[in-house]
Amino acid sequence: MTPGAIWSAYTDAVLFAFGAVVGSFLNVCIHRLPRGESVVRPRSACPRCGAAIRWHENVPILSYIWLGGRCASCGGQIALRYPLVETGNAVLWVAIGWRFGFTVQTLVLLPFASAMLVLFFTDYDHRLLPDRVTLPLAAAGLLTAPWNGRLDFGLALAGLSGAGGRLAASVAGAIAGYGIFFLLALAWRVLFDREALGGGDLKMMLGVGAFLGIPGVFLTIFAASLAGTLLSLPGLLSGRWSMTKELPFGCFLAPAALVAMFWGVEIAAWYTGLLAA
Repeated sequence: MTPGAIWSAYTDAVLFAFGAVVGSFLNVCIHRLPRGESVVRPRSACPRCGAAIRWHENVPILSYIWLGGRCASCGGQIALRYPLVETGNAVLWVAIGWRFGFTVQTLVLLPFASAMLVLFFTDYDHRLLPDRVTLPLAAAGLLTAPWNGRLDFGLALAGLSGAGGRLAASVAGAIAGYGIFFLLALAWRVLFDREALGGGDLKMMLGVGAFLGIPGVFLTIFAASLAGTLLSLPGLLSGRWSMTKELPFGCFLAPAALVAMFWGVEIAAWYTGLLAA
């Protein structure tokens, strides 16, 4: 193997290993945050028998395989989601490394991707997008903006440049993400006298906008709305679904935001090229 190939394999292994470890922590967040519990204490325990999980029973991915998917104390089934979240986060981290290289840009985007994973599952399980995830996400997006190349397309459109320009693009994206959903929610309440979007959706888009800028916001909303419509349309047509039934929109926003993170700049450039042609 060439030195470059060895270095690439090494960085992939590092990203996968650390991604799996962080994925284990994400499982704690997904389980505890909707319940208002600390993610630090007490230590992890079996939800069935309450037995504390020892360190060698808590090795990401491997312990699940070694234990056969069962608690070492009571023999109860361990949910398959635990290794799936660990593996999913590890794969996401490696994919970000492949896409953006072993760079500062990658370090900026890793926590964003992990936050999307947490928000997907908390909304799926509890119809909840916790403030303890969405608000720090928005703050992190603003703080890391000077090193976030995903903001550069919106930067160029506005005729700005440099670290200050990226920060301005991040602020504009956060305002757009929150503001668009705020106006949609207000219009829906005025027209139909009911809630269309929860406050968590607005705060989630605040963070998405801070990381991805205005183009990323529009792509995320479009992709999530399209996916939500396509998923609910068969139920609406068959009568099994109604417009009053709550849809966990965060479950669509999270993967849409990841698509925008990976390819949003290229999609936006392609679209603006079509308009200019």
